[in-house]
Amino acid sequence: MSTDGRAPALNAGRRMAGTALLGWLDDPRAPRLCRITGGPGSGKSHLLAWLLALGTAPDTPPGRRVHAALPAEGLDVRGALWLLGSQLGYVARTPEELCAALDEDGRRTVICVPELDLAPDPARLAAELLDPLLGLPHFRLVVDGGAEVSFAGVAEPAVLDLDDPRWTDRERFDAWCARADHDPAGYPSPGRAVGLPAGRPTDPADLLARVPRAGDGTLDLPAADEDVLTGLWIAAARAGDLGPLAADPLLHVRARPAAVTAALTGRTDPVATAWDAAGPALIDLPDVAGRAHTLRARLLTTAPDAAARLATVPAPWSARWARWEPGAAIGTTRGDEWLVADRNGTVRRYSAATGAVVGLVPVAEPRPLQALTVTAGGTLVLLDTWGGTELLAPVHPAPGLEPYALDEALARLGAVAAVPTAVAATALAEDAPALGDAVGAVHWYGAGEVHSASLHTGPVTALAALALGPEGVPLLAGGGYDGTVRLWGPGEEPMAAPADRRPAPVNAVALATGPDGLLLAAAWADGLVRVRRPEHPGGPLDLRLGSPARALDFHGGALLAALDDGLLAVDLHRL
Repeated sequence: MSTDGRAPALNAGRRMAGTALLGWLDDPRAPRLCRITGGPGSGKSHLLAWLLALGTAPDTPPGRRVHAALPAEGLDVRGALWLLGSQLGYVARTPEELCAALDEDGRRTVICVPELDLAPDPARLAAELLDPLLGLPHFRLVVDGGAEVSFAGVAEPAVLDLDDPRWTDRERFDAWCARADHDPAGYPSPGRAVGLPAGRPTDPADLLARVPRAGDGTLDLPAADEDVLTGLWIAAARAGDLGPLAADPLLHVRARPAAVTAALTGRTDPVATAWDAAGPALIDLPDVAGRAHTLRARLLTTAPDAAARLATVPAPWSARWARWEPGAAIGTTRGDEWLVADRNGTVRRYSAATGAVVGLVPVAEPRPLQALTVTAGGTLVLLDTWGGTELLAPVHPAPGLEPYALDEALARLGAVAAVPTAVAATALAEDAPALGDAVGAVHWYGAGEVHSASLHTGPVTALAALALGPEGVPLLAGGGYDGTVRLWGPGEEPMAAPADRRPAPVNAVALATGPDGLLLAAAWADGLVRVRRPEHPGGPLDLRLGSPARALDFHGGALLAALDDGLLAVDLHRL
């Protein structure tokens, strides 16, 4: 919407078409699929762009909101799945997985699919992804093009044919032509009125002619602009041959990700494999630097030469080391070690500096865990998925509460908490770990007293603790199922405003102090990791790593992330 509340302008007399499209959105009895048809230049893309601008404005009413767009040019099923998941807040690897999550969600969802005809395989995209979505009763699709593509989910779709004069007001069309010196004889087609422009070059020879030349006269593909490289990737997907594109990973990250994804489908070389692993992040990253270093993180252990090539791209972050192995669930640091538990409760020890395996932590009866932390004295506190705690005392304890006192403190916390869902400890010797619970409260035990604060609506899903300054003032960061991250100093009132908020549950939080002040990191279930300095103005650093992070820690200037499919240490160069 515009700042005065009006809809964006819809020129060329097409207000009638816009009204019809909004009527389809407003009518609960209308077919859940709307096709926008018409010849070249009829304005299909313009009408969909108008609907997207209207439907994504902050003040758009719920019944007219558009939730996702899948520009189909160069987009295959895998890329569409990743892109749709990114826009709707899910990380999914199969259409079935995405549909199951969206079915459980149950909220009305409207998706626009511009230029379906330009997909590498429109019929397959419809059959494997769009049709299953139409099988969900709360989904609606607006599709531009794809006249030859059938949708089994809707027998009789609504059709808005822009070649039909009834959808174009003749007087407004003529007035538009007069203002802009267009030809009114083109009615009802805006494209004919303005004169159809020559299409973008799609022939590989035409595209190559636009590639700059190096000093020796050879093609300088890395210097080509994004449109040219994207066209070459689309052509490569159609031909089934990457040609010179396969040789340089920089050419993968300098083109639009959807086109690269389609061209790499079915390939098993290291770069293609890494692209597949990182794809849910790569598909929607807008900048070359983010794509380069997300892909590089996946190549560190399998293709060091390709990783080195990508490292030449300046970026605010880069991976220090990576271990790609499934099963990581939660983690916590203890000195120079990072203790990481898998989904079955087996706790392994890694070097936080290098990622090398150090050993195992003996656990008498491993069981699924939802959090773990280490106290100042070195005791490992395990919190299982049923809210029970277990203490593993160190062989050589440091100063701090011994296990009996810890057990007593946790019992006092448990007496005031609902079912515990998160645990975190500071380096303060006399303080017990804090607990977060299933009703959104956080509880802290210090100096013989229990302090509690309600931080979240719904369960606390993540908790971090830190001792600030020489006096050791405790600070807690809570993450919730409500998507908020909140800071609280026990004994004080919680900060009134969230430190961060996003429309997805928080998976993990971490706190640290450094020369430039406080650092706060948070990871959400949709795959975003965000690092910020709460005490300083300026934008945060957003990272997407290919799969959701389940645990975060700071160590030695690096951010440690335990992902669904591996472990990663990230150097933060700039915030």
